[in-house]
Amino acid sequence: MTSLAGKLISIFLIDGIPDGRLVGEISNWTGKALKIPRKLLKESSDRDELSKTSVYFLFGQSENDPEKNAVYIGESEEGYKRLRQHLNIEFWSESVVFTSKDDNLNKAHVKYLESKIYEIAKECNRYEVVNSSIPSCPTISESEQSIMSEYLSNLKILVNTMGHKLLEPLSESKEDEKEIYFIKSARGSNGKAIVTNEGVVVLSSSEIAVEIVPSMSRAFQRMRQRIIDKGIIQKSNGKLVFCQDYLFASPSSAAAVVMGRNANGLTEWKDKNGKSIRDNEEL
Repeated sequence: MTSLAGKLISIFLIDGIPDGRLVGEISNWTGKALKIPRKLLKESSDRDELSKTSVYFLFGQSENDPEKNAVYIGESEEGYKRLRQHLNIEFWSESVVFTSKDDNLNKAHVKYLESKIYEIAKECNRYEVVNSSIPSCPTISESEQSIMSEYLSNLKILVNTMGHKLLEPLSESKEDEKEIYFIKSARGSNGKAIVTNEGVVVLSSSEIAVEIVPSMSRAFQRMRQRIIDKGIIQKSNGKLVFCQDYLFASPSSAAAVVMGRNANGLTEWKDKNGKSIRDNEEL
């Protein structure tokens, strides 16, 4: 197992309750995050963080797909005023604002961050990005790019810690076949998947069974049809194929959709050595 460097994160509950406003910081980092539920925005007019140059997120539910989260990504030199202007947008229920404790973020920096965050969020495709236009990326010096790259790395950690994984790829290690699991069975299924901390990611180009068996549970049938209806699984040359990576909460739900029948995913998914997920968990 790869050893990861630890991070010390401090979370301060401004209102003393977990679903209220909070401030997030990482040790030895000059950045700072402020999370504000929409209903508490008017109580936040005196927050120092909202008077500084910042990059921010508006989080809510997609109006096009009730099962998907949505995000708006923006930047501002007057955070509170800008967030107030967004009250005419209905979808969002909370905002997360990132700024700097030492006032070193300038307009070019936050526009650069806005552009990079937009690109990553679109590539990860976890949230519907509701920006009406693509943010432009300003030219900044090589040294500033390096500083902003570090800022962005810590921003990713904090926004994830605050419950939003919009900047986290579904899978990081497709190239490493040791970590890929396979299912190949009757009715045309030929699936590949990776186990992650969130569940099982079935990889793009995986083929699912063209037909299902009558005994397949209604819940799995509905799940399979919902994924097809969203266009995540599409017909190609007589096959049903995943056109993007897709996260399932469990190995069994992933296996059932791929195989077209009820399945124990812990034993059906096997690596190139023939070991199942369960086998590798017990090693």
